Amino acid sequence: MELWQKVEGVSSMESLADFLQSASEDFKNNAENWENRDLESFLEAMSAWIADSEAWFERRGLPLPSEEAWALVANAVMAASMYE
Repeated sequence: MELWQKVEGVSSMESLADFLQSASEDFKNNAENWENRDLESFLEAMSAWIADSEAWFERRGLPLPSEEAWALVANAVMAASMYE
């Protein structure tokens, strides 16, 4: 299954963790297909996408994620910066 197809199956913290593990494996095996290959450019791209994401959700007829979902992302990034 392609990584983009796995995004559609994310509906819980467990499935998000599984998706992120798959993304890590995909990067290890297919880094040449990733636009952002270092942490700095990856975080900058994530920031830019989030800033523009309202239109992305609207075009797809999807509701915006809750404030709790955005807080989860922020906490995950902070925790991953120091988690062993």
